[in-house]
Amino acid sequence: MARIAPTPGQKLSYFIFLCISVSILYLDITSNSFQSIKNSFKSFKVSAVYITNEITIEPIKSVINLTKSKNDLIDENKNLKDALNVSYLNNYLISRDNNFFKDEEIIKNAIEKKNYNFSYDIAQLRSLDPNIYKCCDRHRMHIEILSNGENSYKDNVVFNSSGILGLIVDQNKNKYHEVLLLTDVSHSLPIKSGSNQFFCNAKGSGRLDIIVCSYNPLLWKEEMSINKEFYTSGLGGIYPKNIKVGFLKEIVIEETTIVRLEIKLTTNPLEDSVLGVIKYK
Repeated sequence: MARIAPTPGQKLSYFIFLCISVSILYLDITSNSFQSIKNSFKSFKVSAVYITNEITIEPIKSVINLTKSKNDLIDENKNLKDALNVSYLNNYLISRDNNFFKDEEIIKNAIEKKNYNFSYDIAQLRSLDPNIYKCCDRHRMHIEILSNGENSYKDNVVFNSSGILGLIVDQNKNKYHEVLLLTDVSHSLPIKSGSNQFFCNAKGSGRLDIIVCSYNPLLWKEEMSINKEFYTSGLGGIYPKNIKVGFLKEIVIEETTIVRLEIKLTTNPLEDSVLGVIKYK
């Protein structure tokens, strides 16, 4: 392909443009005539960088810092809540004047230990299906006992800040302990009235917060009324004596010789994540 030579007019334009460029460069070097324009351009570059930083980088950094602060607050709040729950357990035990832990006659007769001392280990709730707990007969939960020992906790009593929850019946391969709750239909709790004139074995109902006690009114003459309080009797040697269990919610006369008492428990296993486990030394 043949090259096209520039026309005389084009050559003149190139020459004039070259002269102007050289003149501008000479003026800038010798007299700084374009310094203000250069400064303005630099300011524009700085402003652009600043705006980019404010629009993109700083918001991202803020989100990262906010997420980190939120996680720190969540961890701190969890630690404080656990410590508060432990203090609730301690306050509960102190308020019971140690009756929660010991009754000498029960221990001597049922456990047959001359020298004993009750204390408790701290445990953490690991699993409890609220749907099963609210609908079905099998009421169980799994806890992890936060101790380094290899003690067996079978039949040890589990409680939270408001009272007794149940007892440990098994330990799985993950070292989580299965707790049989008071409301499980297979559970039986010896209870008594506050006057010590009425005793009964209360069964789990499979219903939320309710245990039931059936008795013969011809044998037990104590008058029953709504809101009457019931306590652990200590019979059987598993549960401590004189711990408040709940109050009478409903009286159902099934037959002349059978009356069913529905007792609402004072405790709720969904209430606390930190629990206590009585251990015997």
